[in-house]
Amino acid sequence: MYDDYNGIPRNPMAYGMLALLCGALGTIIVFLIPNLSLIAAALGAVGMIVGGFAIGVANRFPGKERMQYMVISAAGIMLSVIAFMFGFVNFLT
Repeated sequence: MYDDYNGIPRNPMAYGMLALLCGALGTIIVFLIPNLSLIAAALGAVGMIVGGFAIGVANRFPGKERMQYMVISAAGIMLSVIAFMFGFVNFLT
């Protein structure tokens, strides 16, 4: 999914939204359904990995929307960290 001439990613929004979705689902699961905390931790881990990649992709994006993509990715990472931490602790206790 790269531009053939410049090697610039075309759609950083998709990666940022995927990280945000994983983080939001994991956070909702960990607080509403504590029995599925391992799934929430797994979603949080996936969200952190995808979010880190999404920030890198958004940082190389040339345009005015670059900061918006980075904010979406950062919000996904924050929610994923919450889901991972609370899910892992709930799983252990």
